[in-house]
Amino acid sequence: MNPNKLEAWIQEIRSLVSSEKVSLKKHCILRMRQRAISMDEFKEAMIHAEIVEYYEDDYPLASALVLGFTSSGRPLHAVAALDRDDERLWIITLYEPKTEIWDEQFKNRRS
Repeated sequence: MNPNKLEAWIQEIRSLVSSEKVSLKKHCILRMRQRAISMDEFKEAMIHAEIVEYYEDDYPLASALVLGFTSSGRPLHAVAALDRDDERLWIITLYEPKTEIWDEQFKNRRS
């Protein structure tokens, strides 16, 4: 995906989070509880987030792996799907990336 489209995508994500047009999948809610991630931390991280990976062919909606940091510096990855028809952001899962799997910036998977 070209950089302009990625930037538009992340701007839409930020806007939907700011206007609280976010729905969490049941799996995401369960994982947030297990991982002690609060909704406030999620919102903090998404306001300044960036797209790490884009999954254009995901079904039923294209999705992306999004990286953001909380105000305390905690990194969070969210798999997010943008539903433009309903003006809603769907969060599939949310987790704190580990350096065993990700580089120090949490943007690239280790080989």
